[in-house]
Amino acid sequence: MTMTLDALLDDIAGYLGKPDEACFSLPPEAYLSRGLYDLEVKRIFETSWLCVGREEYVPNEGDYYSIDVMGEPVLVVRGTDGKVRALNAVCRHRYMPVAQGKGNAKRFTCPYHAWSYATDGRLVGAAHMEKSRVFDKAKCSLPQYRLESWMGFLFVNLDDDAAPLQPVMTPMAKAVANYRIGEQTEIFHYEEEWAGNWKLSAENSMEYYHHIALHITNVGIQCPARGTYIPPLPASEETFTHERCKIDDRFLAGADHALNPKGDLSGLTDEELKTAYMVYVFPAFTMAMRVGTNNWLSFRPDGPEKTKVLGGYLMWKDVVAAEPGLGEQRRALIEQVNREDALATTELAKVMRSRKAARGPLSHFEGTILQFYRYLARTLASDRSAVKRAAE
Repeated sequence: MTMTLDALLDDIAGYLGKPDEACFSLPPEAYLSRGLYDLEVKRIFETSWLCVGREEYVPNEGDYYSIDVMGEPVLVVRGTDGKVRALNAVCRHRYMPVAQGKGNAKRFTCPYHAWSYATDGRLVGAAHMEKSRVFDKAKCSLPQYRLESWMGFLFVNLDDDAAPLQPVMTPMAKAVANYRIGEQTEIFHYEEEWAGNWKLSAENSMEYYHHIALHITNVGIQCPARGTYIPPLPASEETFTHERCKIDDRFLAGADHALNPKGDLSGLTDEELKTAYMVYVFPAFTMAMRVGTNNWLSFRPDGPEKTKVLGGYLMWKDVVAAEPGLGEQRRALIEQVNREDALATTELAKVMRSRKAARGPLSHFEGTILQFYRYLARTLASDRSAVKRAAE
């Protein structure tokens, strides 16, 4: 691989000025460069809202789970006051994690020297510290990370000064309003690690073109790639991208087919009833939806060639209650689709270093990927594009 970081950034900046039909995919170096990855971490992942799970993971007071967020050991906990917080899990004494995994606790006790903390992070016990002249109990609370909730999803931002989550989500929320995501509950969940760059995972999760082959035996039959189209985005919208795929007419009639919506369908448009719908919120949160269901994913890079994947499958709560076996019927299909989607990271990553590997032209079905590239250009290389335009 021969492209320097400067050359890569110049290349990425170029997507801001090119028409869609003249664009290629990113070069292989964009998925392998340590320098680009480090810049992505600094400018994107350390300052953006990242989905770390759902509120139903901590339904009761004292429920908690731990999650690594860009190397930060985060403890998501519902406090005894009912509030959900994201705490730093590192003991304020000598660094031991105060809790790992998941469970329920009235307080967290460090397994090293038994310092104990309330579920809001306050230090409540530290034995044999009375002779220390620098020990101040009030200054030894577990620090908090920014945490906000949207429609049951929990988001963390590592930047204490970051703008609120809601302005990021509001434009997308208007587009998905009829899907009533807030009325959904998660019926199964998965956490995996894929060997490959996070952008490979992101790109695959924002287009239906791959239904033509990758999912040809399942959702590619019900939602063929030829039915793909990209609805207009709100004016000047730069927080998300979206795409729709028409359901094959053969699968709209049979009421018992796995993809057909169930429950209260009032208020839904004909388009919503007859298409699959994907939304991708930059940088790394996606929802693949049909009416009443939502297969969601969140990506967290762990080095240039490794991606942590968190996700689940949601259904309307009233449908789950009325048809408790429906989720299990759909589980096999969704798990197969997710296994195939993983290949779009792991198999691509295996050959990315080939000396013959080269970027290819993009289909008009992949306009969402171009919007993603332009997001990367704005966040990583906007200064370069400005200089370029001035020179021209």
